[in-house]
Amino acid sequence: MTANSTFRKLAKTLLYPLSNEKTFKYFQAVSKAWDIKSGSWFEPELDLIEFGLRKGETTLDIGGNYGLYAYHMSRVVGKNGNVYSFEPIAFTFESHKVVSKLLGFSHNLTLFNKGCSNENAKIEFTVPVQQSGALASGLTYIRGRNDDRIGKEIQVRWDATRDVEAEVVRLDDFLPEIEDLPFMKMDIEGAEFFCVQGAEKLFSRHLPATICEINPWYLEGFGVKTEELTEFFTSKGYKIFFYSNEKDRKSLKQVRVDEIVEDNYLFLHPSRFDRFTSLLPSNIE
Repeated sequence: MTANSTFRKLAKTLLYPLSNEKTFKYFQAVSKAWDIKSGSWFEPELDLIEFGLRKGETTLDIGGNYGLYAYHMSRVVGKNGNVYSFEPIAFTFESHKVVSKLLGFSHNLTLFNKGCSNENAKIEFTVPVQQSGALASGLTYIRGRNDDRIGKEIQVRWDATRDVEAEVVRLDDFLPEIEDLPFMKMDIEGAEFFCVQGAEKLFSRHLPATICEINPWYLEGFGVKTEELTEFFTSKGYKIFFYSNEKDRKSLKQVRVDEIVEDNYLFLHPSRFDRFTSLLPSNIE
């Protein structure tokens, strides 16, 4: 963590108790915008956006958070492209809007204050709360996940939570007609299986390359096995890959289901291989 990042983290800790949520929202947005623009907030899988997308195309960001992926997606698809981003928590949604304006990518971003699941409904989300009282919204999950079990001491990194109501939608019901969806990202804290259940037609039609965070412990908290999530993809012909950029060598390594641990993975259908040729191994099973 850089000195600037440490300072901003300390400032947010001190500021939240002294301000209202509206004021803190803008401070949070400015801080996140700076981290995104400077590159101090980064995930290796962001590299894959330039392989998976081209100018003028449409993409989905499921679990928009403060706009990290949406920003990079927006830059690749350009002014004639479309980024549909879904963020159910009102505080984070409003901050995301501010970030998009600060960084100049609101022109091709459609931001929905909704989550994605296997139903169209208003439900409760559980939002972890930091010591300062500020929301740790990047760890928000659908209420009902069982976190009181073996592994809690590692996976639960907060002392308190707050329940908030938000809307969820089935992507198959909600999205407008899309000509082609080559690429998307999904990071929703264990609810990924519910999301794809509500997007069966979308995946069957478009077979988008999909960056997906998988946390087996989170999935199990919803009574879902990792194999159930991966089977959704593999039954359609997808292969599972792990992205590595160690020593500046970018590559995709094929992985088996039993090798999956908490991390980001790329689900890639053979119909989308052509965009990732330079990264793919020669011996894909």
